[in-house]
Amino acid sequence: MDIPAKLGIPTHEFRVVFGRTKIDYDIDKEYINREQHGYSLESAVHLLERFVLPLGNQPPHAVSYAFMHNGEVRHMHLSVDDCGDVVLMVTTMRPDETVRVISFRRASEGEANTFRELTGYVKRSP
Repeated sequence: MDIPAKLGIPTHEFRVVFGRTKIDYDIDKEYINREQHGYSLESAVHLLERFVLPLGNQPPHAVSYAFMHNGEVRHMHLSVDDCGDVVLMVTTMRPDETVRVISFRRASEGEANTFRELTGYVKRSP
């Protein structure tokens, strides 16, 4: 089934099809990302799941946009981790409704400020 064609969207658009979408990442990249950024790509999977099915009193804040990198469309998502810090995740769409996590890290100061301006997010004091 060609879901993007049926939806009338490009195959690279970020999308979630309930019951069909999978999320994956390169296990070798997992170790590199942990070492470089201090975040697990597995944590990014859980954050994506929270985007789709927010539970609790308040849905997570999230801002996403697409960009081109080496001829591939990627999606940058700014959100908040479990500690309340603004984080940046990069994904791309793969065939068979698979979201591939490429990178996950704490947002730079400028990225965090942009996120706050767009969402009104303010980190709560412990």
